[in-house]
Amino acid sequence: MFPDAPFSEGASGGTGAAFLKLVRSTRESALGGAASAGAQGSDALFSNPAGLASLVPESPSELSLTYDHLLETSYLGTAAWGRPLGASGAFGADVAYFSQGAQTAYNGLGDNVGSFRPYDLAVAAAYARRFEKFSLGGKLKVIRSVLDDVSGTSAAIDFGGQAESLFLLGDRPVDAGAYLSNFGPPIKLGSVAAPLPLAAAGGLLWHTTKVVDSSLDLHLPSDQPPYVSLGLEATYRFDRDKRQAALRLGYDQSHGRELDGMAGLTAGGGLDLGSFRLDYAWVPYGDLGMQNRITLAFRFQ
Repeated sequence: MFPDAPFSEGASGGTGAAFLKLVRSTRESALGGAASAGAQGSDALFSNPAGLASLVPESPSELSLTYDHLLETSYLGTAAWGRPLGASGAFGADVAYFSQGAQTAYNGLGDNVGSFRPYDLAVAAAYARRFEKFSLGGKLKVIRSVLDDVSGTSAAIDFGGQAESLFLLGDRPVDAGAYLSNFGPPIKLGSVAAPLPLAAAGGLLWHTTKVVDSSLDLHLPSDQPPYVSLGLEATYRFDRDKRQAALRLGYDQSHGRELDGMAGLTAGGGLDLGSFRLDYAWVPYGDLGMQNRITLAFRFQ
């Protein structure tokens, strides 16, 4: 369940299916990963599944498609779908595919013997329900990793909760959220078994003004020391139909302490036109380059 020396630098590289740590919504990425209390709709499937319950009975279904060009030749693609179930809550499903691109294969003598394409895949189903100002959600996922001629399969669950207006800071409400992800048995590739990247997170969302939200999360990953993330989101509403634009800034301490330069800072924005939503996130990795993550989302009855 845990790597050696969990929750410390000594556990770095000690987990399998590491791509699961990259699976975030674009909005969450732009906010530095601070989304435990503010995750909503289909995006919540990739952080706190309790946020799926924001799809109340009168909400349309939502489908979001995300592409993330990572470093070098690797990329991540995700799709998430959420549908309200009336008073019974909301149902969701998602898929995440991670590819490292073509890799060169060598034999025992060091000779080039061709190429192979390692990849990882996760498929999941989720359910969430709202109880007045409190929401609970859970997700079951199946994980598969393929590395040349060996492969492995595992399963895991995510679950979490969110609470609205838990208390007031000044005269503005503060929401709270917490979740646990990747709780499941180790994944085995060939003769080598490795624990999944189990992680927990919890945090607060302060509705600082009518147009600005501030978020703070504490993360407890099993394969690195604890860290915090900060997010700031400003929205401008065009009309009463909830069409709006957003600007987002964030800070991810886990990137800031591992890489040089501005690697901990993140930024992005969004445009929500009701039936269509576009989100973008920019995540720098110092001298290694940067990530550009884009989401297109559609709402329909």
